[in-house]
Amino acid sequence: MSVAAWFFAAARKPAPSDLGGALVPTLTEPVGSPSTAYVEPPYSTEAIEAAAGEAFKRAFGVARFDYQILGEHAQVLERIGHDAEAAVQGREYFPRRPMLLPKLMRALNDPECPRDELVKLILEDASLAGSVLKQANSAYYRVSPARVDNLDLAVRLLGTEGLKRLMATAITQPVFLIPKGYFDSFAPLTWELAQRAAAAAEAYAKTDPECDPFIVQLLAIMEPLARIMLFRLTMDKYRGMPNVLPRAEVFIRALQRHAAPLAVSIGAAWELTDASLDALREQAEHRSPAHMRNMGRAVYFASLAGMLALVESRRQEPGESLRALLVGQGLDEEHAARVWQAALTCHEAR
Repeated sequence: MSVAAWFFAAARKPAPSDLGGALVPTLTEPVGSPSTAYVEPPYSTEAIEAAAGEAFKRAFGVARFDYQILGEHAQVLERIGHDAEAAVQGREYFPRRPMLLPKLMRALNDPECPRDELVKLILEDASLAGSVLKQANSAYYRVSPARVDNLDLAVRLLGTEGLKRLMATAITQPVFLIPKGYFDSFAPLTWELAQRAAAAAEAYAKTDPECDPFIVQLLAIMEPLARIMLFRLTMDKYRGMPNVLPRAEVFIRALQRHAAPLAVSIGAAWELTDASLDALREQAEHRSPAHMRNMGRAVYFASLAGMLALVESRRQEPGESLRALLVGQGLDEEHAARVWQAALTCHEAR
């Protein structure tokens, strides 16, 4: 087994029945008379699609994107569909697995690993070191008025779990950097989406013994990574037509069609386990959450919560909380509240 495959292999967890009644997120059925048939929630609904549409409008700075795609723009969209899968092998598009990730996770999972060894590893990645210091200075971890500017102290304050919490997002952040030009809001909002989804995934996994929190966080950011890849590919196709200006609806249509399947391809290239790939395939197949395995449901609700929280955080007028859509998809109230709170507050805290 390769190092990468070993690293991504989540340890087998005991079944909920073996844990003396552990609290596990469940899909709830509507209350009604015995004759009322339970209707499984679909993968998406009109309300969810409307919220997703708002997120796309924010990311591309447009008021609408339902225009017909014709002529040269249709050719761009067709070429994206033809080349998207092959782009996974292209260095200019594909987000390579961070080389530091397996070494760091081995160290974090080794109780005998000295702290100075962790500090040395973190110093290999300037972006990661900055993220560790930033998190150590957050209100949650900071224990004195003095600013933490020593990485050794920061590692001690965060501890193993705090560092794991950072890994999935912090070490992949450079992938989300795109040169300015067209649609400059897309990259930062996609990065924010990844952060919110990762936080929601961690909150979900904490109460599901079949889900490793770090693995689920990593899976929750795979589709945002795929979106970045598709954005780069689409821009490249437009560069091949120098007299045609990029149009937002082409990018959005490409993301809607190809992001979820490409997340599976990225996961395969990163040598994720079969269970992890199955969880990503369940998203690409648009399965009802009622038919997903535990890990797939964790990714589903984390991704949904991340997107809804992004939209909710930018609402100009108060209204019914979008959290209700999580419950509408079958997540029980208690776990919906936890996942929602994590997705809604994480970005402001970082």
